[in-house]
Amino acid sequence: MLTHSIINLLGIKDKHVEIFDSGEEEGVFWFELHTRVKMQKCPKCKSRTKRIHSYRMQKIQSSSIAGKRVYLHVKKRRYRCTTCGHTFYEKLSFVDRYQRHTLMLAQEALCLSAEMSFTHAGMLAGVSTNRLLRMFDARSIPVKKVLPRAIAIDEFKGDAGGEKYQTIIVDVENREVLDVLPDRRVKTIETYLKQCDTGNVQIVVMDLSKSFKKAVQRQLANPLIIADRFHFMRQAYWAFDQVRREVQHKLYKEQRIRMKRNKELLWKSPFKLNQKEKERVEELLALDSDLREAYELKNELDVWFKTSTMENAKTGLEAWMTRVEESGNEAFKKVVQTFNRWKQEILQSFMYPFNNGYIEGVNNTTKVIKRMSYGIKSFERLRKKILWRQLIRRNVG
Repeated sequence: MLTHSIINLLGIKDKHVEIFDSGEEEGVFWFELHTRVKMQKCPKCKSRTKRIHSYRMQKIQSSSIAGKRVYLHVKKRRYRCTTCGHTFYEKLSFVDRYQRHTLMLAQEALCLSAEMSFTHAGMLAGVSTNRLLRMFDARSIPVKKVLPRAIAIDEFKGDAGGEKYQTIIVDVENREVLDVLPDRRVKTIETYLKQCDTGNVQIVVMDLSKSFKKAVQRQLANPLIIADRFHFMRQAYWAFDQVRREVQHKLYKEQRIRMKRNKELLWKSPFKLNQKEKERVEELLALDSDLREAYELKNELDVWFKTSTMENAKTGLEAWMTRVEESGNEAFKKVVQTFNRWKQEILQSFMYPFNNGYIEGVNNTTKVIKRMSYGIKSFERLRKKILWRQLIRRNVG
């Protein structure tokens, strides 16, 4: 009964494998395993044989037990086919051919690598970083080539494969990463879409990227493009911050430091400010009329964004853009120009409940992965790391 429990603990499912001896030396557990004679199929001619040719002792590393390393000394049989004379080793389900570690150890190390750096995962699993990298690189991760109804496209700073930015494609409705592309070029995105079945794609969510828009319009049959809310709203906040910095440079040192330290208050919605914070904001706005005007324009767009519906979004947006034109604020005029180019896509964000929220979450997680690994220079390894993490999390969940 005890032997059977140890066999299960080691992850061995072969019924013809038995524990012949065991022990512990210098904090390392070892088990000597023998196998019973079993009818084998010749891999060359497919004939069946029990003829034994020779024996070999193989040392295999297994998963740790109670924090101690475990090694299996397996006495393997080499069989000879009585039909064609070919010799071959018996197959064991717990170890792959030519490997010196069990499948359970490999799976444990790979699962750890989904959430941490390869170095840290290797230390916890008891394998070297190079061995874990070989395991990881050899693993194949399937990706879907039939794209769903609604997809999202976004870029992230991966610094991999000689490119600063990579592109990620996501299934918006099922919250699933479909694939990661090596760069953000139009040709790369077009090539990916050509290789996939895009017949189901009706909706594409993206930031205000000309490259993404051009590639999608060329390769997909007139899809509905939705501008991500976060990306078009931050245009106004960037414009306001540009005005703040320009005003800040003209101030005396004490005022400049005070404004810089309170810039988060100026970004914050007026409805979320307490009385003391409102007074501090008013003191800052009193320093310059251009800053006050930019602050009001930013807040007016924020109110429009939070209160508009699909019925009145267009009217409110056009009224705000007219207000900007009348103000003459150059920073916000550039925002209006951008909004005019993406007007239809922006308004469609109020008609359909799709955004890039999930994809931004994946990008943030990718930043954490990169930071723990001190950067991942191989694009293919970074791509597989993102897909592997998703696969492990889905299986565990």
